[in-house]
Formats: sequence, structure tokens, C-alpha cells
Amino acid sequence: MTKNTPTLPSSASIVVVGGGAVGTSIAYHLAQSGHSDTLLLERGGLTSGTTWHAAGLVMQLRTTHTMTEICRYGVDLFPKLKSITGHDTGFRQTGSLPIARTSDRLHEIGRLASLGKVFGIDAHMLSPAEVKEHYPLLDESKVLGGAIIPGDGQINPVDLTMAYAAGARQAGAQIAEGVNVTGFEITRGRICAVKTDCGTIQCDQVVLAGGLWTRELAASVGVNVPLYAAEHMYVTTEASEDIPKNLPVLRDTDGHNYIKEEAGKLLIGAFEPHAKALPTSALPENQQFIELPEDWDQFELPMTCAMGMIPMIENLGIRHFMNGPESFTPDNRFILGEAPELPGMFIATGFNSQGILASAGVGRTIAHWMTTGRPDLDVSEIDIARFHKFEGNERYLKARIPESLGLLYQMHWPHRQFETARGVRETPLHARLRDKNAVFGTAAGWERANWFARKQDSAEYEYSFTRQNWFDAVGEECHAVRNTVGLFDLSSFGKTLIQGADACEQLDRIVAADMDRPVGTVIYAQMLNPAGGIESDLTITRLAQDRFLAVTAAAQQARDTAWLSRHTDATAHITLSDVTAGFGCLALMGPNARQVLSQLTDCDLSDQSFPFGTAQKISVGYGEAWALRISYVGEHGWELYPTSDMVGPIFDAVYEAGQGAGLRLAGYHALDSLRQEKGYRHWGHDITPADTPLEAGLGFAISKKKTDYIGCDAITEQRQTGLKRRLVHIKLEHPEPILLHDEPIFCDQKVVGSVSSGAFSYTLGVSLGQGYVDCADTDWYETLAAGTIEVEIAGTKFPATLSRRPFF
Repeated sequence: MTKNTPTLPSSASIVVVGGGAVGTSIAYHLAQSGHSDTLLLERGGLTSGTTWHAAGLVMQLRTTHTMTEICRYGVDLFPKLKSITGHDTGFRQTGSLPIARTSDRLHEIGRLASLGKVFGIDAHMLSPAEVKEHYPLLDESKVLGGAIIPGDGQINPVDLTMAYAAGARQAGAQIAEGVNVTGFEITRGRICAVKTDCGTIQCDQVVLAGGLWTRELAASVGVNVPLYAAEHMYVTTEASEDIPKNLPVLRDTDGHNYIKEEAGKLLIGAFEPHAKALPTSALPENQQFIELPEDWDQFELPMTCAMGMIPMIENLGIRHFMNGPESFTPDNRFILGEAPELPGMFIATGFNSQGILASAGVGRTIAHWMTTGRPDLDVSEIDIARFHKFEGNERYLKARIPESLGLLYQMHWPHRQFETARGVRETPLHARLRDKNAVFGTAAGWERANWFARKQDSAEYEYSFTRQNWFDAVGEECHAVRNTVGLFDLSSFGKTLIQGADACEQLDRIVAADMDRPVGTVIYAQMLNPAGGIESDLTITRLAQDRFLAVTAAAQQARDTAWLSRHTDATAHITLSDVTAGFGCLALMGPNARQVLSQLTDCDLSDQSFPFGTAQKISVGYGEAWALRISYVGEHGWELYPTSDMVGPIFDAVYEAGQGAGLRLAGYHALDSLRQEKGYRHWGHDITPADTPLEAGLGFAISKKKTDYIGCDAITEQRQTGLKRRLVHIKLEHPEPILLHDEPIFCDQKVVGSVSSGAFSYTLGVSLGQGYVDCADTDWYETLAAGTIEVEIAGTKFPATLSRRPFF
């Protein structure tokens, strides 16, 4: 038989590559919003790839605000699609039923149910007997409790995809199946055409939504998409009259499985602790609907757990064993957004087995992003710009992905560290810190000292939702910083050298703070988006008239560099250089910091000669370093930036000089506690692209004289119209509970906001946090202060106090 060659248009405004649930959702949302000049290309038939074998679970509550926003939109859209498109999606709101075999898991489920109150999502906790009422088949003796989320359910992935496609066509979009994308054309650094085996289509924008094949397509034009496949399995039992209809979807995460009822059968799916990585080279070529061989050895653990929880499964025949490829990401988060390497190319992939339930929200967000220039919500945690180049390394992905799949059902412990693909990047001090009992965590591939074990401590993590095994050791580190002096290795900080004749002018337009400041000034600044949201929170030091050093968090640097590059005039005389590996960073902080550093330098360290917010290049021991008089812990001190070859000797000199001054090594857990006491914001939690500096209480960092920086119009309007939400500081009254993030804040039994970040304060002896509250009234603070304030943690409310200022 000869292939029928589809007739393609010579051009389209937007080309969507991939005809699964996500690709068709993007086409649907583009067309429904008026962008009918959209063309979707699918190399096989719609739903081929991974959509056709997806389980079709629909769950609203995820572990973060952003993910919950994306996933709950589907529950609103799915019931409407039939009336809009004429196609039934098979959506059934049977509810979902997460259950717990352990007290820790019950606490985790409780935190999820509490998060639901922030969004108005009905979710309430159940006793073992109540769990049994909702799911009569299970053995309640194995359950400590659970929760019911009535609005959740299940959907038919094939029918959903066809409904999206029908809605897209009805609104004017075109869909062509049997078209293989072979490459792309680029003009003046921007995507301009898609090449296929049926012809070339000129276009303005492209979105790659090709599932696990996206990585190779993107790599052909130099775009890094860290993605790798794993085998993903479920079985379907024979039907039985003893299986009740419309059971909620059972999520037995302690048992590494989920179970859904469908037409009198049970579908049992697995998220085994260590999955099987699957290189694309092992997949059959030119096959649309791929089924991999059965693997009962791999499936044994979740299946055994399922039979133990639901005894009748042992007597049910197996109708089908489904093993299909699905793609996963190294950090367990989606990959969305415009590729930093190639303007005009958008990516929507890496859904970690959550593509069906997220398809509606992803489609809406990508469509909004492509047509307005920015997403409709904070997507920083899933923005493709977050990735570093090493994360596309195939060996790295092959090692990490088996863990990524398993972590979806593992305990989501606070501060949990990845165990695989470690040791990618080490600071020059790694061996020295290891010898001093550092316990390392990882961020952006860096091995970083999170805390230092004492002689009586186990030098490894023992996780819990309460006080973890590092609690007391970190307390001693914090007390040293507050009372004597602490030394941090912050060499993983991202460092970008910005230089050129136009550097100051360009930064002045991109950054909200005034940048034309004297040489030697350390400028605390934000980069804003057009809506006034905070895209980055960083310090920029003016080293010379035409040279600046930007310092940001390790995980944020790739995104910062992409933002700067994208908003710099192409004709400007300016260069951006990643110098992270070229410089270390030692933070010497505490009341005795001047005493220690003065032993090692001839520089005058007095407040008059070296005031706060300034930088000088100074001698330290036998070497030299840029010294910045700033602090993220709220104590007197300096950040020292020696070149990497001098970091070790300078560290040794500082450490030795501090022995008589009470110096103690400190890690990132201490840093987080100390910054929380001072109310210093953390980008990604307390401040995000959805928060403005005015809402975050950072108006002081915005220029009062500039009118042309990005976001200025939005900030000006917000100053005039007033704020609807504000950041506040939170203090629990009881010492035992630990604030983390996303806990709801109540005033007189009404939800008024949520915690953005929290940590235990060793100085005050209770948990502190920051968070946003609604503030429609002009006397918002007085209204809240007059009420009874509580913070809910895993279903239990704890008395709290709110303040406009930090508590320490």
C-alpha cells in the first residue's frame, strides 16, 4: 500500500508538533481563543505515542500551588467539552481516595487536604472505617486513614484527545496525521519553518509536544530538553460482579500502586520504587502504538501490595498486561515554555505520567504564553529555562529517571535529596567540608553542605515531617552565627559577569533598581516581567564602569541568563559570561566576623571605610578576593569571592583565624532558618513571577525615578489602584509544629491566605514563616490583628501571630 500524502498549507502562524492529549489541547486552546491559523502535525494517528495507553486518572490536588492550578482547571473543562465539541470524553467524577498505611503518609495526605482549603477544593480526611465505606473491597486493617476528594475521577484519554481535536477543527485549526517532522529552518536566530516529509511549512512559532520523542527533535536545533523514557506498567483484571461500580480511584502510594474501576474490572497501575529506564534507541521504529514485553518481576512489588490491600484481586484473572514507554524528567517537574536557545520554539513535554490530567491546564497556559508573550500563571518551577546543559546528558538521565518515576509515590519528605546521578558538580571545598562531617544535598547538580554532623550524629538524612535528625546540629550552627561567627561555603551561587560599553544602559532597562551607581556598589534588585511579577531576585555589584557581577541562587542562574539574553538589545555592546566555576564564595557572618577577617587583611574593615552595601577587592591571607558587605542572615559580615584556585587556601586561613572567635561551619539549612528570622525573601517561594515587589514588601528596591524598566507600567498602576494581597510574617505560638510551605492561614475560621515558606527559628524557639494574605480593606492589618489567627498543618489548626515586620 502507498501512503496517502496529506495536503499541507504552505504556512501557518503556529505549528503544533504532536497529536496526543497535550498537543491537541494546545491546538484547541489556541483556536478557541481566536488563533485559528494553527496547524497540528502528528506523525502517526492522533493519540499514538503514550496517550492511547494512559490510565486517565484525574486529580486536582498536587504538591504545589502551580501544579494544583494547572490540574484543577481540567475538572472545570472536562464536563463542558461534550457540549462544546459534541464528543463525550468519558469523564466520571468518581472521586479519588488516597490512603495511608503509615502515620507519616497520613500526615502527608493531611497536608494535601489542608492545601485544598486554599483552593476551595473539597477534600476531607477519613478514618479506616470511613475509608472502608468508600471502598468496600479493601482490607481496612492495613489502613490508618485516608482522604476523599469527590471532584477527582477518571477520563478516557482517547476520547478526550478526540474532543480536543474536534474543538480545534471547529474553531478553524487544521490537523494533519501521518506527517513526519524532519527538521526546522531558522532565520536570524529564530524558528521560521517546519520541514516534513510532506513539505515545508513557514511559521512564526512552533510548539513541540511530541512526548518522549521531543528530546531528539529539539536537539536537532540545539535545544536542551532533559527527558528520558521509562517502562510504565499496569494490568487490567477480568470483570467481576463483585466489583462495585463507580469506585473512587484508590491511591495506595505506600503500596506503590493505584487502582481504578472501569466497566466492572480493576486497573492496577504501578509506580515502583526503582523503575526501568528505556533509551529511545530501544524502541521499535515507525511504530505508533508501542507495547513493551510483560515484566512480572518488575511488577511483583506493587501487585503484591495491591493483593494484600484488596484480597479479591488474588482470585481475579488478568485480562491484559500493559507496558508502555512514558517520559520523565530529572527533577520530576514538567517542561514548559519558550526554549532559551531558540526564540519562537516552545516545548510542552515531560509530564511524568500526569499528561492527561494536566492536559487542559497545560494547553491553556501554553496558548496564553505563545499569544501574549507570557504565561497566565507562575510557571517558574516547570519553565524549561531552569535547566542547565548537563541535565541533558544521557548518562545522567539514564541514572536519574528510574528514581524520578519512583519518587512520584515515595514520601514527599521535607528536604528530601535525590540519591541517583549525584556528584555532578563540586565546589573547590568539597573534600575539605566532607572531612569536617558535612552532609551534602544537591541543587542544580552542585553538591552543597546542608549541615555538619556532630560526633554523636549519623552523617546522613533521617527524614520526617517533624524535627529531623539534623535539627540540633543546625541549631548550634545558627546560634554561632547569631552569637559568634559562622562560615558558609556558598560557592554554588550562580555568578554572571555582565560587561560592555552598553552594560549599564541595558541593565537599567531590564532591572527595576537604579543601576547607574558608583563603582563598588552592591545593588539588591529584581528583574520584573511586564505584569510586574518578579522574574529574579539577585544582587548586582558594579565592579567597574562597564562591568557588573550578578549573583543569584544556583538553581536560578540558567533562567536568569536566559531572561537577560532575551531582553538585551541585539545591537548593544554587552556580553554575558557564566563565571560560576571561576569564583568561589565564602560567607563569613556573625558578630565576630570583623575580628576574624581583620587578622587576614590589611584592608580597613570599619563601617566608615567599608559600609554595608559596598564591595572592594581585598587581600585575604596570601590571596585576594572581592569582598561584598552584604548578608542573607541578618548579621554583620562579608561574602568573599576569590578565584577558584584561591578558595581552598583562603578557607583554611579563615577557618584557622576563627578558632579563637567561636567560628563554626554552617550549611544551607542554617542559612534558611536565619534568613527566615530576618524575613528575607526566597525566590521561588516567597517571591515568584506571580508576585510584585509591592505585594512582597520590596518597594524599596524599585527605582523611584526610572519610567522605562520592564514592568514599570504595571508597578505604577498597582501603586495607584492599591494592593489586593500582601506578604506578612507568621509566627506559630507552639514550639513543636514545623512550618514548611503552602499551609492555609485562617482568620476567624476563614481562609485568608497561605504560607509561602517556613522554617524553625532557633533564636525564638518556634516556627516562623512568610505568606500572602488577602487585603482588600485599607485597614487590612488591623482587621487581621483583631481576629483569631491560625495556621493549619495536616488538618490541625495552630494559633499564630501575623506581623508586617520580621519577628527578629
